Amino acid sequence: MAGERGQGPRAPRGALVIRLLALDVDGTLAHRGDEILPATREALQRARSAGIEVAIATGRRYRTTRRVIENLGFDVASVSLGGTLVKEADGTTLHRRTLAPQELVDVLTLYREAGQAAIGQRDGHDDGGADFVLDGALPWNGWTSRYAEANREYCEWHRDLAAEGGRDDVIELCGFGPEAELASLEARVQELHPGRFETVLLPMPESSSTRGGFFLEVRPAGACKWSGLSVLLEDRGLVPQAVCAVGDERNDLSMVAGAGLGVAMGNAHPELSEAADWVTGRHDEDGLVAVVERLLAQLG
Repeated sequence: MAGERGQGPRAPRGALVIRLLALDVDGTLAHRGDEILPATREALQRARSAGIEVAIATGRRYRTTRRVIENLGFDVASVSLGGTLVKEADGTTLHRRTLAPQELVDVLTLYREAGQAAIGQRDGHDDGGADFVLDGALPWNGWTSRYAEANREYCEWHRDLAAEGGRDDVIELCGFGPEAELASLEARVQELHPGRFETVLLPMPESSSTRGGFFLEVRPAGACKWSGLSVLLEDRGLVPQAVCAVGDERNDLSMVAGAGLGVAMGNAHPELSEAADWVTGRHDEDGLVAVVERLLAQLG
């Protein structure tokens, strides 16, 4: 049952009317890959018609974010790759952050010391070419091989990314594997480079070719979903209190905490549920419908 830790939803912090609804994708908006349940789609269309802007905030790359937007039935602005890439509904880039060349080399070095193959993500939509640059300096584990195979038309293989020098188009580095191994690598990144990088360790979605494994993302310091949404807010002239942010995982913490109304899905990670103002229903049971009804009620 939806409610603020069992007590029902409260008014947004600051009691402003919500004007922007920011949604995570996997485990929040999307069901079974890119699918959106009909009742959820209809509710979001009603929110849009009532003057509430719907936006996406996801860890996905832009290409796969677009697949979900197409199923939504109307174009929306998006924050992708965990806050590093912000695009308008028409695909125009408002903001992009990449790893500096030396940052890329420093992180690659730690991946290799841990015996972990790395995949760099880039904005193939704007820059052309591949979405992924694969570092071939180490053998790939099974998860990395399956991911590369599933995305081979968007991949570019490099014998040694670190040796290329001067590359400035990589937005983040990611790796796939068992949770314990990646957690150790994450700790190493933070220990040796405190404050230089943002790291996120998450389980792979069940719909992914690498389900059952975990993935570690390393991106520029300060880059998170809320930093990306803040670009949209500035562009729209909105304040944080006018935002409702909804998610299900730990990488949603920044936007759920920063928004005027932070909502966790019923299937959310316990840490996110604890941080949220309100816990709604599950993503696969149209939990977003209750969120929209709450926002529409504010409009009278």
